[in-house]
Amino acid sequence: MDIVLLRISRALSALIDVIGRAVSWLVLGLVLLIAGEVLMRYGFDQSSIAAQELEWWGLAVISLLGVSYTLKQGEHVRVDVLYQYYGERARLWFDFLVELLVLFPISIYLSYLSLQFVGQSFADHEVSQSPGGLPYVWALKAFVPLGLLLLGAQSLALALEKAAQLLSRRVEPRHD
Repeated sequence: MDIVLLRISRALSALIDVIGRAVSWLVLGLVLLIAGEVLMRYGFDQSSIAAQELEWWGLAVISLLGVSYTLKQGEHVRVDVLYQYYGERARLWFDFLVELLVLFPISIYLSYLSLQFVGQSFADHEVSQSPGGLPYVWALKAFVPLGLLLLGAQSLALALEKAAQLLSRRVEPRHD
């Protein structure tokens, strides 16, 4: 049973890994976009509302898609007030329960709720309210349910990994 759980966990984590690595390249694109915008503004006294909005959109997409990769890498913020004093088995149980009963259902539920938010934007053909801004605001909003869905997938992967470790009655360090 623990082998099946680990296989599912690793498959979900592999998907998140591919997406996270792809998103990391968006960071380079965002840096280049910002540098170009700064050069145009201060070097040539030119500015573009669309370029500025594209910077915001880029940051939003990086954040929404990158949060699941951050969780996978264990780089998320954790409040260690009590956690640091738990034994390894208690930490496994705590992580398992939080990921399965809190993070997974909340991210999936919020992803579901945000679909109406995206659908309304699409139906209204929503565009930027700024003159010269970007069209297709629904496309940006579509990253909200996607990012939350990926977060749910990664939290499920971590919960399955912890379950496999608990079922196998041994504690193994993560090898990502």
